[in-house]
Amino acid sequence: MTETTQLRVMDFDCPSCASTVERALSNQEGVEDVEVHYSTGRVEIDYDDSVADPATFEQTIENQGYTPQPA
Repeated sequence: MTETTQLRVMDFDCPSCASTVERALSNQEGVEDVEVHYSTGRVEIDYDDSVADPATFEQTIENQGYTPQPA
């Protein structure tokens, strides 16, 4: 079943930073859709909960050099 989770990333320096995070999350198995809003730092992730583990989303963002927070 598709679930949605939201996070905040407040340390984006530019729209390219947001695109980097969006690509990294989109490449995760089970992720169906990702929206990253540079101006607000909002990250919305739609995922198949039988495949993707939402706990890995924060780690993926951290691996890109950014600090995720609960939305």
